Amino acid sequence: MANNTDTQIDTATLSTHGKLSTFNEGLKKGLANGERFTALMDQLIDTTDGETLLAAAQTLADFKLDTAYVTFPHQYQNADYYLIFMSRLLGMHGDEQAVLNSQRHTEALYHVYSALTDDYTFLYQVVATGNGGAYYREQTTGEQLFYINLERRLLRFNSTAFTNLFINKLLLKGTGIDQINTVLSTLIKFGHCLQDDFGFNVDFNILDVANAAKYELRAADLDQAIVDKLFVSAAENDYMLRNSQQGHGAQIELWAGLTVDIFDAADAGASPKWVLTVHDPDQTVSWFDVLLHFGFMRDWYLDNIDSLEIKADPLVFA
Repeated sequence: MANNTDTQIDTATLSTHGKLSTFNEGLKKGLANGERFTALMDQLIDTTDGETLLAAAQTLADFKLDTAYVTFPHQYQNADYYLIFMSRLLGMHGDEQAVLNSQRHTEALYHVYSALTDDYTFLYQVVATGNGGAYYREQTTGEQLFYINLERRLLRFNSTAFTNLFINKLLLKGTGIDQINTVLSTLIKFGHCLQDDFGFNVDFNILDVANAAKYELRAADLDQAIVDKLFVSAAENDYMLRNSQQGHGAQIELWAGLTVDIFDAADAGASPKWVLTVHDPDQTVSWFDVLLHFGFMRDWYLDNIDSLEIKADPLVFA
């Protein structure tokens, strides 16, 4: 734990003087604990040093403010310090899109994005067991967009949640691509800030724009019929599918220089391992971008989601 718990003393065996001293010491320790908390909050709120910010957030995320002798009726939840850390880090990098709000009559914090309606609020859910950490989730839908562990310096994005929230819930019900991209840009920037400033191990998953990224499919041994469906859909939309240069599979060019390959990336003699790749000259397009901008590719993906869904880290997303 981030702070020491009180030593339990049987006051029934103490003299009156001893009881008074024990009570007074308990108050001192409780107040000192409160002072330590406020010092950490000062760092979290005001520091411009990244490592100091991260250390303060990590400590506060596991801090027990109340003691046996001193309790504080107004205080944040441990999950709220993740939100403050995220807002501060983004702010230090000039991104203010994630607006930090508090609920009425409580100190509970949450994020809203000006690009979306206030129906969508975002907060952290702390993992109380196992390796700890927290999930950044949209409160209404419950979709867990990413997992973060400050101590292990780990961030994992979740393709399932991004598809369900930003495509099924938002895009297909009228939210504009520009609005969605405003939120996505902030979440991606947060990942890059963690990676660049602190050396976090970040898996951008379905948002990865690197040409080297291989998006693993849920169905390792993909049914050929699903690839055939893409041949038909591509032809209907005046695109041509050809054999993939990467191996057994197919390739489609969506615009000059932007190609999508779906193929079996397994070594010879090994079990099948079907993947998707996206290549563009500037390495600025992810598979999720393709889903946002090309309706027939999106329909094919969603219609066959049980097989085509991009796998997220199974250690943090069941």
